[in-house]
Amino acid sequence: MPRPRMIASQKKGKSETKEHLTARAEIEDEMRGEDSLLRQPPKWLDEYGVIYYNFMLDQLEQFNILGNLDIPVIAQTADCLSKMEQLDEYLKINPLIIETVDKLGNEIPKENPAIATKLKYLIQFRALATQLGLSPSSRAQLAEMKMQDTQIENDPVSAILNDD
Repeated sequence: MPRPRMIASQKKGKSETKEHLTARAEIEDEMRGEDSLLRQPPKWLDEYGVIYYNFMLDQLEQFNILGNLDIPVIAQTADCLSKMEQLDEYLKINPLIIETVDKLGNEIPKENPAIATKLKYLIQFRALATQLGLSPSSRAQLAEMKMQDTQIENDPVSAILNDD
């Protein structure tokens, strides 16, 4: 699966010209739309989900990339985290291996079904986190670009070339 395309305002490189990136950034900003509803978590989220929803917004706010259209992705990600936390609490007090009985009456050890459920939520979380740029590699890439921006801003030659 190819790597998700990076937003133009965060992209640095040789694959696209500065003019192209500027034009693309303007279009992306228009497409992002309003963000007036972001701070209102969906009513269907449970208590943990609301906490995770607000936490993600707080952490992503500085990048100014989220709009109202992102609410479902953020909410689903928060819901996955909430469900995984609830499953963790359940698994703390319930055994990982449970005893079941087959049709012949033999006791058979079996993995607690909550483990498989947690794995499903983890897989879903990873996919959603990639869309939001929450993976460690996405953060590392954003951090590197931020460092490059800082270096360029502090470079007197770049300031002269950019007419700053």
